[in-house]
Amino acid sequence: MLGIFSVVSSVLPGLGSVLGNVLKVGIQALNALSKGLTAFGNALGLFETDDPEKLGTKRIQAEEAGIEPENYDTYDEYLKAIDDFEIDEERASEISVEDKLAKAAQHTLEAVDNKYPEANAEMLARGALNVPEFYSDDARFTELAKLVANDPEKINLIGKLLCGELEGDEYYDAIDMVISAEQAANPQLSIDEVKEKMQNLLAETDR
Repeated sequence: MLGIFSVVSSVLPGLGSVLGNVLKVGIQALNALSKGLTAFGNALGLFETDDPEKLGTKRIQAEEAGIEPENYDTYDEYLKAIDDFEIDEERASEISVEDKLAKAAQHTLEAVDNKYPEANAEMLARGALNVPEFYSDDARFTELAKLVANDPEKINLIGKLLCGELEGDEYYDAIDMVISAEQAANPQLSIDEVKEKMQNLLAETDR
């Protein structure tokens, strides 16, 4: 086992600490975070893999093979190299689930940070300390990605909402966005059911 802190060597200053704290909440929280973020990055077109464990395994093994961003002319070329990397299944079995999930979250957040430098990708992860259940629905994050793809400031709204750092008009804008995403992800629910679900889910955040 590599260990979560040795797995994370991110360009985002506080990411290792954030992921470490998420893991302290429990493996379920890390699993939810990685699931939501992987769906988010996949829907944004940052990478092809939509399975967090597979994504984390690719990144870990690619690093072991010397595949690093500085070896490529562009970050997109680096991400493509990760997508194309062939997993060694024997080596994959030696890597802990925690390490795979942490690496998947790191990979997504670094990719978001690179494509949307205006967005606070780290805060998007910190929200899992408040409401890990919010991240467990990959369809929710797929729909959120569609809403924010052309407006990175909206990524900040998601992170701030989940961290309990919004008030006033920004708070209600973020709530509207989350409700829209939830409706799209679960069209079988009525608008009242969606609102109640989001109210209950976000009750742990402090406005």
